[in-house]
Formats: sequence, C-alpha cells, structure tokens
Amino acid sequence: MFKNLFDLSVKRTGIEILGFYLFYSVAGSIAAGFICGILIFILHPQALITNDIQRLASLYGAVAAILYGVGLSLAIIASKKNFNSFKAVLLTIIAVVLLFFFGALVGMIPVAYLTAFDSNNSTSRI
Repeated sequence: MFKNLFDLSVKRTGIEILGFYLFYSVAGSIAAGFICGILIFILHPQALITNDIQRLASLYGAVAAILYGVGLSLAIIASKKNFNSFKAVLLTIIAVVLLFFFGALVGMIPVAYLTAFDSNNSTSRI
C-alpha cells in the first residue's frame, strides 16, 4: 500500500493509489497548516481575534492547497513524461477546482489518480 511513495514515475494499482492519496493528503495538509500559520503570524501580527485568523487561514489554506496539488500533479506528469496527455492535463485542471472548493480531502483524488497512468520513459527516439 505504501510502496515507492516518493517515486512518482511508478504506475500504481488501486490500493497503492489509496496509500498515495492518504500519505500525500495528510502530509500536504500538515505542511500547509504550518506554512499558513507562519505566514499569518509574520504578515498579519495584528490578527488576534479568532474570526480574523479563521478568515486568513481559509484564504491562505486554499492558495496553499492549490499550489501543493498543482505542484504535485506537475511533478507526477514530469516524472512519467506524460506532457502530451490530455487526460493528465484535464485531471490537473479538475484538481485545481476541487482543491479550491473542497481542500485536500477531495482535491487530491485526481492527483492520486495521475499515478495510475503509464510512464512514457522510453530512452530511444525515432
């Protein structure tokens, strides 16, 4: 389930996709939470009321989730060399919309599905 988590060029099966989704969703959420907390602390030191902090966290959280999901999608596409795949680009666009509206819980599903694609890592050119 959690084999080769850091090798993005591996073609994954159903249970491996689930493991990839779980790991990268949790890791991304934790990283985004820390980064957003630090950004709010540095950029908005006057935000002491809980409502202000929640508003800023939802704004920065959405941006962080989108950047994380798109960055991971592009890393998967680059490692599999699927630059000309319409499905991969479409899944990345769908992931952006889902990440914005629903966060990492739903938005990472298309990103995880990208790992099920075949790799185009052929070394010979015609």
